[in-house]
Amino acid sequence: MAKGALFVSWGELIPGREETGSNVLQDAMAYLGRMQAEGRIEGAEAVILEPVGGTALGFVLVRGERDTLAALRVSPEFLRIVVGIQLVHRNVAVVWGHTGAEMGQLLGIWAEREAELLGEHV
Repeated sequence: MAKGALFVSWGELIPGREETGSNVLQDAMAYLGRMQAEGRIEGAEAVILEPVGGTALGFVLVRGERDTLAALRVSPEFLRIVVGIQLVHRNVAVVWGHTGAEMGQLLGIWAEREAELLGEHV
């Protein structure tokens, strides 16, 4: 099966919702811990970023089988977690990530399309 990742990032807290923000992250990590214990994902890692002048302050990288992650992404419980993040943070994103062999496949497609579309202009 193909490997993949979900990248869930968030930005600054909405003023007045700071306490709720830490609860939302704890709930999300508990949920992902259950998913890992059940074998539905390979793992999840939360990262808090240093200030870099961008919009992202942190993210969670969820790793697993592509089909399983696709189903997880639209599950009611995952959507509930994402809505919770949106209620306390700005600049929330849930993005598909390509890893392992899938990343190699994507890079191959990129090279093919680059040659087709840009030819000598590369």
